[in-house]
Parts: sequence; C-alpha cells; structure tokens
Amino acid sequence: MSPPDANPVYSVRYMGTLRRAYTDAWALLGQDGGQSIDLGGERTLFVFSDTLLSARTVSRPDHSVPAAFRAEVGSQGVFLANCAGLGRGRDLRQAWSGIDYFLDPMQFPREIVAASMRERAQEIRFWPLHGVFWNEAVYFFYLGVQTVDPSTIWGFRNVGSGIARLDARTGECERLSSRDDWRFWRCHGIDMHFGAQVVRQGDVCYVFGSVRDSFYSHAILARVPVSEMADIKAYTYLQSTAPSWSDSLDEACDLGRCASDFSVSYNLHLDRYLMLYIDPYEKVLTMRTAELIWGPYSEPTPIVGVPHADTTEMVYLGFEHPGFTPDAGRTVLLSYSQPHFKNNSLLALKFR
Repeated sequence: MSPPDANPVYSVRYMGTLRRAYTDAWALLGQDGGQSIDLGGERTLFVFSDTLLSARTVSRPDHSVPAAFRAEVGSQGVFLANCAGLGRGRDLRQAWSGIDYFLDPMQFPREIVAASMRERAQEIRFWPLHGVFWNEAVYFFYLGVQTVDPSTIWGFRNVGSGIARLDARTGECERLSSRDDWRFWRCHGIDMHFGAQVVRQGDVCYVFGSVRDSFYSHAILARVPVSEMADIKAYTYLQSTAPSWSDSLDEACDLGRCASDFSVSYNLHLDRYLMLYIDPYEKVLTMRTAELIWGPYSEPTPIVGVPHADTTEMVYLGFEHPGFTPDAGRTVLLSYSQPHFKNNSLLALKFR
C-alpha cells in the first residue's frame, strides 16, 4: 500500500442544489438527509429525514407537524419525519432528480419508519441512517428523536437507535425489536448515532456510529455478520485498533473526531478508507483516511468551506455517494443539508 499524500485533494467543485421533485399533487420544498444504499443492478435506495412538501391539491394526507415546524410548514404544507425512494442509473444528479418515492394511497410520499399514535403524542419521530441490501431486503439503522422544546427547531433529544427491514420493491417497512423495545441501543444521556454508516465486506458488516462530546463528536465502530443484523447479541465493538473487539458497547474505543453523521467508504483511487464529514459549526468539508477499516485514521484535514445561506446556523448530513463515482474513486460526490428545509447541495471532490 502506497504512503498517503499529505493532501491528496486536487479540486472541489460546487455543483449547486439537487433538483426538487414534484407531481400534480405535491411539490418538494426541502428535506434533510439523502443517504444512498446500493441495491445492485444500477438501483439505489435513497433515504431522507425531515421533509417538507407543498400540497398542490385540496386533498392531502393529515401528517402531524411538530410544533417547532408549524410556522415553516404552513396551512398547505405536509411534514414527513422520513421518506425514501428508488433512483436508477449511475449519474447521481439524474438518479436523484428521478427518485420514485414510496407513496401512500393518496399518491403522496409516505413515512417508511412510522411512529405509533402514542409516539406521535410524545412528539417522537424517526430519522433513517444507513444500511445494507441483503437477502432481498434493506436492513437499515434509524434514530429516534423527541421534541422537548417546541419553541425552536433544535429543541429535540436523541432517545435511541433501532433497526428496520424494508422491502425495496414496495417500500413496506418493519421496525425490528430487541427485548420488546425498538431501541437496540439506548442513549443513556449521550447523543449517539449508531448506524451512521455501514460498510459491507463479504459476510460481515462494519457499522460506524458517533458519540457526541460536548459540541463535537467522535467515531465508534462495531461489526456484525450480515445474516445476524437483527440480533443485538451478534454485535461486537472495536476496543482498540490492534484490532480487538468487545461484546460491550461501553468498551468501544474512540476513533477520533467526526460529525454526528458522516461517510466511510473504501476508495480505490486512494487505496484507503475515506472518511468524509462536514464540521457543522465551521461549515468545512473535512476528510480522514486509514489503511484498514478500523483505523487508525489520520488527523482531520480541512478541505474547504462549503457554500451555504447567510442565515444557516449549521451545515450537516454530509454524505458521500460511492456508488456514483465516475472514475473509480478519483472523483467522489457528496451531498449536504442546511436547516429550514433548504434543498440538498452537491459537491464533487477530485483527488490528484
């Protein structure tokens, strides 16, 4: 394996905002997220979190709106805590603009991870993270958040992470349970995003997560046989980059700085694992690399400040889309989000 270039970045190009979908019944105003999960055969599942639609007809679904968003949603707005759809082809902009969303009977995009009536009353909603396609289904991780201060869009807390199984043909989704609880991983007072990124190697899935330390986060790593993703007892957690593994999440080691949500992929051009994230407060695209998936990862390398609206408090949910690289990893594409239902933006990062 060749030694790493101190700064292998050749250029960064801002490609603008991604196209907003619309039909005769609804129009997409903005959404968060945009993780891509490769389904093979040039098919990709895109999953999104908070999404705002504008109803273009009088009849529309009655989705409950968190109080913090009511002013932004408006009387004709439709709020979804999450949604998903299928893209086709290997051109990211075209696949994204042509997403076939999973729809409800009224032909509106629907929530794939649905909250129960009790959970809705508690103002709990669910955000999809990342996952893997296996045995004709997508197994993906998701985060539960609860609104605790309706006076601000940032007034929520993390209540745990779960696993769901989705039929990619129909969008039918089942929330799995562990010990009669959807929360496979409880937060216990910390902000942990378990399943922020999944990398499959043969029959094993490596599952990355993040744990927040005050304003910032560090990465953790687990592994699990792909056939046992629904069994909490099958997960082991990286204890050291030797590597050594532990049955206890409490013994998971700190892989260093990251954002709450980030991407990891094997980059053929760099011959290394590439971690990409956007520093939410500095609004800077940042990278780290490692020879092995469990690290050690290099120190964070700031690349460039990303374009954003003047009123944007934070930039977040920076996700690489490795299934869409046009040149075996020399160029990687990364989307990112801004608050207040702005549409996702796209960057092209090119290496030397």
